[in-house]
Amino acid sequence: MSDSIQKYQNLLSVFCDQAEKYADEPYLWSKNKKHYQFLSWNDTYLRVKKLANYLKKIGIESDSKVMLISENRPEWQISDLAIMAADGISVPAYTTITSQDYEYLINHSETKVIIVSSKLLYSKVELALNKLKIERDVIIIDDFGPKKNNLITIHKWDDIQREPTEDDIDQISYQAKRKNRKDVACIIYTSGTSGFPKGVMLSHGSILHNCEGAFEILGPVLNDIENVLFLSWLPLSHSYEHTLQFYNLYSGNQIYYAESLDKLLQNLSEVRPHLMSAVPRFYESLLQKISLQMSKESKLKQKLFNDTIALGRKLYEYEKLSLGSKMYNKILSLLVRKKIGSRFGGRLVGLISGGAALNYDVGISLYSLGIPIYQGYGQTESGPVISVNYPKNNKIDTVGRLLPNTDVKISDESEILVKGENVMNGYFKDPDATKNAFSGEWLKTGDVGVFDKDDYLVITDRMKDIIVNSGGDNISPTKIETMLVMEPGINQAMVYGDGEKYLVAIIVIDTSFVNEMQPSKKIIDEALKRVNHQLSAIEKVKNYIIVDEEFTVENEMMTPSMKIKRYKVLEKYEDALRALYTI
Repeated sequence: MSDSIQKYQNLLSVFCDQAEKYADEPYLWSKNKKHYQFLSWNDTYLRVKKLANYLKKIGIESDSKVMLISENRPEWQISDLAIMAADGISVPAYTTITSQDYEYLINHSETKVIIVSSKLLYSKVELALNKLKIERDVIIIDDFGPKKNNLITIHKWDDIQREPTEDDIDQISYQAKRKNRKDVACIIYTSGTSGFPKGVMLSHGSILHNCEGAFEILGPVLNDIENVLFLSWLPLSHSYEHTLQFYNLYSGNQIYYAESLDKLLQNLSEVRPHLMSAVPRFYESLLQKISLQMSKESKLKQKLFNDTIALGRKLYEYEKLSLGSKMYNKILSLLVRKKIGSRFGGRLVGLISGGAALNYDVGISLYSLGIPIYQGYGQTESGPVISVNYPKNNKIDTVGRLLPNTDVKISDESEILVKGENVMNGYFKDPDATKNAFSGEWLKTGDVGVFDKDDYLVITDRMKDIIVNSGGDNISPTKIETMLVMEPGINQAMVYGDGEKYLVAIIVIDTSFVNEMQPSKKIIDEALKRVNHQLSAIEKVKNYIIVDEEFTVENEMMTPSMKIKRYKVLEKYEDALRALYTI
């Protein structure tokens, strides 16, 4: 790991310096059949250079948009850097969304070139381009032999990497000297209350601000480690993981790409990383798996496991143990914590939790088991990190202290307001939304919070309607509700699922329609099936309750402008909605 903070003007200048410094040392690791293989810094630099030059040849100019649709793999970062080196702007897109979503993103972002990894993802992009009836260049990473389409000019990744570069300008070093911290590096789309994604413009300075802050925080616990290993598995299209890839570049860390979620625990034991990021859903699942395994063990082992959590919690919450408990706790560290830690490779320095709220009981249980988990807070519009817990100064029930050089104040309405270089340049092609996102120079987060006595930030509520599920995905309930109420038999709908694995809904039936037709449940089931067919995996509604009381101004469940007062509806129905997660 690099040992000093340097103020760079752009992300490409960081890459130039690190590639020169680390040269033939390993940088990007990926699984090839049974074993991990690496690309060195020099290998990566050459691949970025070739792709950047090729992008220039096929028409990428200053601020041209290039959409990047791929699983986490070395080609992702190579593409991201090459787009910048070609003077373009990257537009990361999730692999899990629908062809209709790609249609909107391609059109709204004015994407000129699309880089796509697999046959499945290409098929969705092809559908989108056919609908839009526009011609585009598409670079395919995997060589799957797509059929001819007059709208699409195919360019193969391997062919590009075989291109000679001796006579080409080094676009990387050229742009590294030109770009400044205010220049837009990427546009990351995030859900808005209108149901249409908004393109968040993040500058080089925004991402570098996060990198510099993270380096300052993690430096004291990582500086003595010669080769810091980071395991990447969260989608790189998410601003959280997207910025973390540049933190690792900035720090000179090596990045390993996990094969899949199913193989994550296996990859953890193979890679033995020092750092990894995850969303609360992962930690919930992890604790469930550990607890389930322990339930199959002997009574003695179960007691040792439960005592480890109980004593760890007591030590954390009260900061003291009796002499006997201290000795017993040391024994438990050898018998339980060390064994659990070995499942993660035994070298973890930090598991960073972000993207959604971490349940305190989950966090304290894992922390008590010796898993170093640190919760942070932010949003795409802030680069994304605003605050994070520091190693050796961890308060699990908070989202930590402010990132260095970040200002936060609490408004009269208790909303968290943020100011700093990390804050976005604005929403792409949406000046009204940009204006509404700010109060003067301060970004309005839409979250309610307070500072505790130690200046740690605590999130207490959400002011905006966006649902953030336990996977950290932003979901617009308005979009789904609008689709539901268009269905016969449904009068009103409210979607629920903040911090949960999936969505559920309250359905107010149209009694006049239902009375004349079939039983209400059958009608709603069929309506829900039709709506879910049009939604991405994270947007699908898995279950619902039917109520016959309309949301009205009179019962205070609607505003005069006919918007649902969600908190009022939840006062009456939240217990019933939560019960849907136990079925």
